[in-house]
Amino acid sequence: LIAIITATAILIAALFSFFILKPTYEAEMILMASNVSENLTSDAINTGNLENMLDALSKYPTMSIETYRQQITTPEVMEKTIKDLNLEGEYTIDSLADKIKLETIKDTNLIRIKMENTDPEKAAAIVNRIGENFIKVVSDNIKERATSSSEYVKAQMEKEKEYYEEALLEQKELLSQPRGASELSLELNGKLEKITEYKNQLYDLNIRKSALEAAIKTSEATSSRGSSIILNRESGNILIDDSTKLLKIELAEVQGAIDKINESIETLQDEIEELQVELQEKKHQEDIVNQKVELARQTYEAFMRKYEELRVTESAEIGESNITVISRAYPPTKPVGPRKALNLAIATTLGLMTGVFAAFFIEYWQATDKKEGIA
Repeated sequence: LIAIITATAILIAALFSFFILKPTYEAEMILMASNVSENLTSDAINTGNLENMLDALSKYPTMSIETYRQQITTPEVMEKTIKDLNLEGEYTIDSLADKIKLETIKDTNLIRIKMENTDPEKAAAIVNRIGENFIKVVSDNIKERATSSSEYVKAQMEKEKEYYEEALLEQKELLSQPRGASELSLELNGKLEKITEYKNQLYDLNIRKSALEAAIKTSEATSSRGSSIILNRESGNILIDDSTKLLKIELAEVQGAIDKINESIETLQDEIEELQVELQEKKHQEDIVNQKVELARQTYEAFMRKYEELRVTESAEIGESNITVISRAYPPTKPVGPRKALNLAIATTLGLMTGVFAAFFIEYWQATDKKEGIA
């Protein structure tokens, strides 16, 4: 009995495996994923908080391998694949997703997409189209985010341009006013040079004054010891020695020059102090306006650079640069199912188990009938 049941199970399994069940083929595609956010921001310029803010605005979320894997069987990818290959009558979004097997290879950025089908050509076509649509969806998502960010950045860039132009106009008006910082600086330098010249003249006059005072003392001492009348032997004229008086006259002239220069120096010092105060005020005003212009320029240029980056991102095939096809799916020639040897082994095991159970049951049943007959 056990042999009969086992043989029957093996026969049924053989019929199904060799004649009824169609062979199934498995097609696979291998993709390599990289972190899109790193690629988009690796060349970003970090020059300050504004740049960091703009980078954060346009930065794509970090994409791990698991994040990529979960996106492959999203309804968007499945629906597009079904439409592209005209599979509406054969698969739904859910049934196609259930047919797809996804594997991530340990310690790599590789994702393996698999599918089994009785038609090897169809299996390869579906797997390849799923991979292509997945890459396109990733690229479209990045472009959509870049477009949204680009619109905001462009609008803000136009505002910053207006602020920059207003700051330039304010700077131009300030610089066109009379007695600007440059003009005051030149005037101040001229007065400083003039006061230096006066001080040099004053130094020379003081030396001359000291010499005259010494000469007067000497002249007065000489006059007190002898006559101040001098006989000119050549002409026979009598001259009165009046050198002391002449020296005193010259001394008075030198003193007058010294007093005049001191007055001029005092006047110049007052003018210099006023100029310095006025110059500092003008410089302060110009510094404020210049800082305003520089800040507006940097802000405008930062938005302009970010807008150009986003514009390039919109036009670039980002998905293709971050999802690389390592191996496309090709129609397999060797079926993966049905697994005939495994089916026969299972049938043999089940047949033996069923046969043994049936034999024990029959034996038990017969033994019970005999006991009832004896009783």
